[in-house]
Amino acid sequence: MPAKLTSLEKELEIALEDYNMIGRSPDSTIRLLDGGVSRQHATIRRDGSLFWISDLGSANGSFVNDVAVSTARALRHGDRVQFGTSSFVFDNDEEGGSGFTVASSTQALHTIALPVKTVKATLLVGDLRNFTAISAQLSAEEVAAMLREWYAQCELVLKSRGAVIDKFIGDGVFAYWHGDAPDIRAKATEAAKILSAAEAANSPKRKWLKENMNLEVFCHIGLHIGDVALGAMGRGMTTAVGEAVNVTFRIESLTRKLQVPVLAGAPFLEGWAEGLSLFQNAGIHPVKGQPDPVEVYSLIDAPTLSL
Repeated sequence: MPAKLTSLEKELEIALEDYNMIGRSPDSTIRLLDGGVSRQHATIRRDGSLFWISDLGSANGSFVNDVAVSTARALRHGDRVQFGTSSFVFDNDEEGGSGFTVASSTQALHTIALPVKTVKATLLVGDLRNFTAISAQLSAEEVAAMLREWYAQCELVLKSRGAVIDKFIGDGVFAYWHGDAPDIRAKATEAAKILSAAEAANSPKRKWLKENMNLEVFCHIGLHIGDVALGAMGRGMTTAVGEAVNVTFRIESLTRKLQVPVLAGAPFLEGWAEGLSLFQNAGIHPVKGQPDPVEVYSLIDAPTLSL
C-alpha cells in the first residue's frame, strides 16, 4: 500500500508521490484551501523507504505531533501532520520493523535504544541563495521542478565523490564523509566548487529562470570537520548530529555576510598543506549559537557573487 496522508476530519486520503508540494497554489501536488496555508507551504519527499517533510518558510509553520518543523525530518507511521488548520495522519504500512513502536495518538511513543557512535567527519552544508524570495514569484510546479533538479545535481556531485547525503532540507543539503583524510577534504572541496560554479547555475531550470525571468539562483557552501554522533534512527536511516554539524550550518550562513560562495572552518585546513593553496583567510567572526567566534577561509577560485 502506498504511503498516504489521511484527514480524519474530512475522511480524505491523499496518496503521496515521490515529491509532493503542499500549499494553497492551484498547481500544488497537494492543494489545501486553508487560509492558514501558504502558496508553497511545505514539501514531503521520498528518499528510499522514508518520507521527509520540510517547511518552506511558511507563515504559520508545519507541525509533526505538535512540534514545529524547523529542519527536514523523517515521518513515521502514525505521525500527526498539520499545515495551517488542516491535520492529517501519516500512513505508511511498508515501514514495519523499523525499530520503533508507534502507538495511537493518545498513547506514549516508545522507542528501542539503537547504537550511536562518535566519529570524525568532513561536513558539507549547501543552500540555494534567495530561494524563498524567488519561489514567491514562481508557481508551485516551477518550484518543484527547480528543487528536483537541485536534488539530482547534489546527488550526482556528492555521491560520486563518496559523500553520504544525510538529508535535504527544503532548498538545502547536508552531507558528510567518514573521516578527515586529505583525499576526503579534496573531494569535499571539489564538490563545493562544482555546486557553487556558474556552470551549475546554468543547469536547465535555473538557466530558464535567468533567461526568462531574470532570476539567478546560486549555491552557498559551508565546509567543516569535527566529531559527530552517527545514530541509527530506524530502518534505512542514519543521521549525524553534534556541535560540529551546528557550526557547519553557521559557517554556511556566513557566506552571505562575507559575500563569498564557499567558506571552510579552520579545522578543515588543519594539517592539510595542499589545502592552504586553495583557500584564503576570511577572518574570525561571531556566529549565532556559539560562545566563541569562528575562523573561516574562503575558496580562492570560487565564483564572485554580487549579493
